[in-house]
Amino acid sequence: MKNQLLTIALVASLGLASCSKEDALNPSSDATGFVSQNVIPTAVKTTVTNTYPSAQVDYYVLQSNSLYGANIVVSNTESQVVLNKTGEIKEAFTKITEAELPSAITTYLKQKYSTYTFLHAGKKTSGTPITYRVEIKVESTVYSILFDETGAMISTIEGKKGEKGGKGMGAAVSKLALTELPAAVQSAISSFTFKNAVLRLDGSGVATYHIHAEKDGKVWDLKIDASGKILSSEEESKDDVKIGKTELTTLPQAIVDYLNKNAAGWTLKNAISVQKDNVTIHYHVVVSVAGVSQAYMFDKDFKYVANAGKGPKDNPNPANFQVTEITKDKIPSAAIAYLDKTYAGWVLTKAVSVSKDGAAYEIEVIISLADKKYKVEFDLSGNFKSARKL
Repeated sequence: MKNQLLTIALVASLGLASCSKEDALNPSSDATGFVSQNVIPTAVKTTVTNTYPSAQVDYYVLQSNSLYGANIVVSNTESQVVLNKTGEIKEAFTKITEAELPSAITTYLKQKYSTYTFLHAGKKTSGTPITYRVEIKVESTVYSILFDETGAMISTIEGKKGEKGGKGMGAAVSKLALTELPAAVQSAISSFTFKNAVLRLDGSGVATYHIHAEKDGKVWDLKIDASGKILSSEEESKDDVKIGKTELTTLPQAIVDYLNKNAAGWTLKNAISVQKDNVTIHYHVVVSVAGVSQAYMFDKDFKYVANAGKGPKDNPNPANFQVTEITKDKIPSAAIAYLDKTYAGWVLTKAVSVSKDGAAYEIEVIISLADKKYKVEFDLSGNFKSARKL
């Protein structure tokens, strides 16, 4: 039964878009990370029994003496539920198919991860607003992505295949209040203004906290372990398209495999990845073979770009993106119609035209709706490409 469980990580609408072991996972857990019921508080088991009578249930510990997860199967319906130690249900998601996802979500996935393999999807069934949780795989990487009710991306957590439960990524929970974080984590972000947090476990029960926090008018995405060590920090671009270049000292395995086959004896000279809105769009790699430099280009899926040339001089430079602010009357009518339908009452904050290597590429519109803000991307004709909740 466990092999059929819904193994998506649970994240709620205020989620972002994660090292110490949870004591309760040792030694009472089985090979999948699920624990014996005798380590689960009675209040948690009572709530699950009353809410899901006659269900098949497997429990795991998210945060010792604090948060617990339950994988639940009733007839052919699979769910994941997160509860606190008093038995209160904090989050519940029910498994759905890819076809049941809103079209805005599937469009987003096809635009951002064209070669993805669908793994799981869940729809929030506890409280409002509705949110969707999707897990996909690209090459050896699994992405757990949270979307709001409009189909806008809220957060993305990246990991490797084969964590808790034997499928997908490890369990997670969001809507964590500042006071629910370990004291060491609270101390690590004491100079920030806390916004929200996601707790994530890997298959060994190792916890990390993904935290959105604000400082000096900037929003930061922080990854912190349970001891309070900041593992990574990244400033988020709230409004504008973000283009970045990152030098690489270690290449993705698929690129290494290609070079081993087609440039035997290579040594790395330099490499960069180019990202748009934190998503890699291509790689530029220069290697030395018998003292001769050779340059290669690979797309975001690590596929070799055949017209890139074999030497540094004839290899194209990484794409150059330029952003130009535009007025509302320059936004395509189809894009305006989509915004009116999906975000009724929206107010324009900013719109930009993006060009790639001097050629028009896409339109990005930043809007506000009540207390929410979104960035929505369209092609040049105004067809929807993707949306992100800011």
